[in-house]
Amino acid sequence: MDWTIKENNILLTIPATNAGKFRFKKRKNRLDFGETFSTRECLFDEQTYLEWQISYDVPIKDVEDGKKETKLTSKHFVGSNRKTKYPYELSEIFYKAMELEFITKKEVENLLNEIRDYKSFIDEKAITVEHHSRLTINGINFEETSIKLPTLFMIETLDETQIEVSIQKQQYASGVQPMVYFCVPLKAFKNSSELHGKSSVSGDKLVYVINKSNVFNIVCMMKVFGMASKRHNYDVVQILKVLLEIIDR
Repeated sequence: MDWTIKENNILLTIPATNAGKFRFKKRKNRLDFGETFSTRECLFDEQTYLEWQISYDVPIKDVEDGKKETKLTSKHFVGSNRKTKYPYELSEIFYKAMELEFITKKEVENLLNEIRDYKSFIDEKAITVEHHSRLTINGINFEETSIKLPTLFMIETLDETQIEVSIQKQQYASGVQPMVYFCVPLKAFKNSSELHGKSSVSGDKLVYVINKSNVFNIVCMMKVFGMASKRHNYDVVQILKVLLEIIDR
């Protein structure tokens, strides 16, 4: 993802292919389970959307090693995992929205206070186990169950985008972790007509525009991260403090 400023808009430019934290998927409605597709073989259509596993910070070491880049390196903070970090990605976009006065300083201060006061967190939702039946496969007896990991859809965003939070089991540790995704339907991209009805080729990009009319989406993502878990809440509070300090310089 890269971003630039043009005519008082923030333009996010995203390669039209599956890579890293970007996945293009298809689904019939907004609450469907999306399925990833090959952007080189399948056509982009009205069921297509981008699932972006967006981040808000980056360890300083990753920036120093050249693994990642951020435009906000003037101040750092210590995250809930005790690593020293810079604001990154979502935080960069949020800060640029502050600079362009899509969000006022007072609104950011109110947002900071709101998030700091959150008492309920998404990762505290109970994981349920449904027992089905006993079955035998190749002479081995099993008890079949289903583990239900909640997925929350925030649908009160603008331009038909959506924020999703998926509760997932941690791979190498006990417990669960919330994964936050920003989902953008194809038609919400500025240049969607260039790809509609086509598959992508190398170099194809999609452009998503953020301005004063839809900056609410960025604010909502900060709120959702702030309620994802106590760890996320701590980090988001620290980031908003840092962004307010930078804007005051």
